[in-house]
Amino acid sequence: MLASPASSGAESSPPVEVAPGAWRLAIPIPVPLRYVNAYLLRGHEGWTVVDTGFHTPDAEAAWQRALSALGVGPSDLVQIVVTHYHPDHFGCAGWLQGLSGAPVVMLAHERPQVTAFWHDGQPTGDGLAVFFARHGMPAELTADLPALHRDAMAMVRPLPQVRWVEPGDVIAAGARRFQVIWAPGHADGLMVLWEPDERLLLADDLVLATISPNISLFPLGDANPLARFLASLRRIRDLPARLVLPGHREPIVDLEGRARELATHHAQRLDAALGIVRRAIEESGRAPTAWEVNLQLFGPQPDLFRTRFAMGETLAHLEYLVDLGRLVRVEADEVVRYALR
Repeated sequence: MLASPASSGAESSPPVEVAPGAWRLAIPIPVPLRYVNAYLLRGHEGWTVVDTGFHTPDAEAAWQRALSALGVGPSDLVQIVVTHYHPDHFGCAGWLQGLSGAPVVMLAHERPQVTAFWHDGQPTGDGLAVFFARHGMPAELTADLPALHRDAMAMVRPLPQVRWVEPGDVIAAGARRFQVIWAPGHADGLMVLWEPDERLLLADDLVLATISPNISLFPLGDANPLARFLASLRRIRDLPARLVLPGHREPIVDLEGRARELATHHAQRLDAALGIVRRAIEESGRAPTAWEVNLQLFGPQPDLFRTRFAMGETLAHLEYLVDLGRLVRVEADEVVRYALR
């Protein structure tokens, strides 16, 4: 389960100016990454927020400290940009909007996911449990997936009113004019922001410095998210960025190099997944489920939060191999297995 939102014990560091008039805020989140990077961009008309954290007491306190440290009042916030629907980026958007009255801006491609994951009455948690059960996850784990989703839903309330933008639109933040780029993979509607004059890329979770963004196959998302992610990397890697500001951890100065490292990482993981399938068939004579591949690909997982993302990423790699023609999906007795083609 997610950690208790009132008891994570995290306390964020002071805002850091990472570019002229741009501050990075470390907002505590109740998941293993511990912090998400939010950004405050100063402009003549007011301040632009980029990403927000889960809505928890810890996050509220971190926002209040950061705004106070910079001498920013709620009414000084003029827009809240959310790069994608994941709760560590989306969760505080409605709360900040309530404080400031500022519009919340997201890419229109993300609207279906916001509705499916965060609006009341959607069977998302139950659907995820059924989906993972078909791929071999034990019943004692799938039984808890709906509650895990309800925990996350509680930490994105209140929901914001969103103004939807399109790829190619421009989002102004003071003198900066960011080009909106659609970069799916980590999320179907993930948006990165490119400022060509300053050569500044707000990359959120497309490119991270020391870890690989999670690329997961979920039942409501794109059927081949890893292919989408690798295409997004190819599309942005040649941008002449001087500075990349990611959604987690430290800034990046070599965009092309890091994008190539991430592509290599996934090539190695695809080879590993294919090898696991091959060995399972050689040793047992039976094609493995995604759950069985996951246990070897990622090893022991200490909580359901990490298990969900490990399973999602395992499936993303297996389905990519199916699309390449290296594996075939075989279903019997309502269980999906992966065999060599």
